[in-house]
This record gives sequence, C-alpha cells and structure tokens, in this order.
Amino acid sequence: MKGEKELVNLKIQKIKLIFALVLLFILSLGGLKFVKTENEEKISSDGEKKVVRIGLPGISNTILEAGGVAIGNKYFEEELSKEGYKVEYIYFQQAGPALNEAFAANKIDIAMYGDLPITVLKSRGINIKVFAVDNLRLQFGVIAQNNSGIKDIKNLEGKKVIYGKGTVQNRFFVNVLEAYHLDKNKFKTINAVGSEALSVFSSKQADALFGFYYNVLFMESKGLGKVIYSTIEKPEISSQSLVVGRNEYLEKNERVPVAIIKALKRAKEFTAKNPEKAFEIYARSGIPADIFKKAYSEDFTFENFNPEIKKETENKITSLIDFLYSNNFIKSKIKADELLTKKYYKIAMSEENKTK
Repeated sequence: MKGEKELVNLKIQKIKLIFALVLLFILSLGGLKFVKTENEEKISSDGEKKVVRIGLPGISNTILEAGGVAIGNKYFEEELSKEGYKVEYIYFQQAGPALNEAFAANKIDIAMYGDLPITVLKSRGINIKVFAVDNLRLQFGVIAQNNSGIKDIKNLEGKKVIYGKGTVQNRFFVNVLEAYHLDKNKFKTINAVGSEALSVFSSKQADALFGFYYNVLFMESKGLGKVIYSTIEKPEISSQSLVVGRNEYLEKNERVPVAIIKALKRAKEFTAKNPEKAFEIYARSGIPADIFKKAYSEDFTFENFNPEIKKETENKITSLIDFLYSNNFIKSKIKADELLTKKYYKIAMSEENKTK
C-alpha cells in the first residue's frame, strides 16, 4: 500500500515537472497568445496592445477625407483592436515636410497626407510604401483679396501669393501657372500652410492664396476674399492623399495595413450612404458642413474615397515624378511601382470575401 502511494506521488511529481518545463518553454518564446473567433481580439499574455503611431497633417480637430470619417467613427480603433493594436494619432501643423521629417526620424509608423511630399521622401532613399488611397482627388482653389481688382488667374502675375512649399499646394501653384502660361519668376511667394496661411492672408500681407478648396470657400464665406479658381472641373490638376508606412514596419506588422484598409473601406461606404453625416464629422474642424458639401460636390458617390490603388493613382504618381524631377524637387527619378504596393489591399479584400 505504501509502495503504491509512493508510486502515485512520483507520477504526480513527474507530471508537475513536465508541466513546468512546458510552461517555461512557452514563456521563452514570448508568452501565450489566445486566438478567439475571427471577430474577437487577439490578446497577448500581458493583456497589452501594441501601439501604432499614425501621423496626420494639421491640428487635432482636423479630420478630413476617408481617413477623417474613419477617425470620427472610430473605425481605425475598431479594426486595429481586433488585431491587438491601439492607435496614437500625431498631428503635424506644417503638414508634408514635417511628416517627412517624422518618418525619417522613425517617430511615426503610418501617415495619411499628400502625394508630393510622400514621393519626395521616397526619392531621398527612405524606405516607405503607399498601401492605400485616402482621397484620389484633392480639390484646390485660389482666393484673392476683396477690392484687389484680381478677377482671374491671369491677373495674379506680379502679385504676392501664399502656398505651402514642398506640399501638394506647391504643385497646384506650378500647374496653374503652366496652364495659363504665366512666369513663376514674376510672383512673390510666401511659404505658409493652415492657420498660418489664413493669418497672413487675412492680415492682407498677400494678394492671393493657393489652398485646399474647402479652406478658400470657408474664407470666402467669412468675407475675407473672393474665390477666383478651383480644380472641381479640372481633375487632372487635382492631387491625392495617400496612406503610407515605413516598409520595415509594414512587413513586421502586416495586420496593421490590412486593418487600416478595412477601416477606410468602411469609411467610404459610410460616406456614400450618409454624406451629410460625413460633412458633420468634417465640421468638427470648425468649418461648417455646408462648405464641405460644396467642396466635395464633384462626386457624391465618393468613389474617390476607395482605398484601392488603381490606374489613376499610378498615372498621377508617374506624372508627379516627372514634375518633381523637371522642377528640381528631386535629384533622381524613381518608378511608381517602387512606391506603391497592392499586397495589403489584396489580403484585406480576400478576407472580406471569405466572410460574405
């Protein structure tokens, strides 16, 4: 009897030892991960989510395009949470150039901003990839001072104008001048964006401002000037807002771009069905919803919010590279396919199709 008890105790000790060794092995691999159903979160043993740092142009209440709807409706938070991530939004008032510096300094993982600074950054050897579209057609406009005698673009030659150098407004400025055969050397320019540009213009330190269409419409509604030009009927001059990430980060965190694409697709679908609600989200920036309704009037199907990288994006990037090179913004040419990747969109759509 005593021998049987000793035998049982010995077996129990062996089981405990085996269990301890298995647990030690698992911990050496980084801990347990429990995967629930497809729609539930993946939770690590310490219960903490990884942080994904998303850079955005403007200030904290500036939420526009498809990304703005995804932020306003918390689609990014929802989709990333399913993959074990949480979001940290970081805003840069100086827009493109500041976001480029943040990428170069490894201070952000993902960003949504204009194609011009993104392409410049890639040409400088920073390993980034555009994996989705935020807005295929960013619309621009020009506002001139009241009582200035400036009625159209041709009247601007020799005047002092505002635009953000190194931003998408920069290309808009050059494209307009080329379209009207104006000499850019005859313009006096002030480098400013956002609230700084508004302050400079409203204090009458410049004759005109080249900016986003919704901004110049808002300024006009406040009696600050008269809009004399827009790209609504000239999509070839419009730019695009893209979603880009550090390639090393994307490859190590594949579920992040996939989740972001799913969130953007939800934002596009929501905006197409509920445009007025989307404009209310944009109105949190301090600009009335009616202004955004006019600014986005080109296409209320909001196909321009489709996150898929299509031929139009590829063609715009190729044209942009030629523009940047010929105007000495970049020293060497790159190819569009070096910047763009459709890999994560294909994964996201494949997963969505399986759930239908």
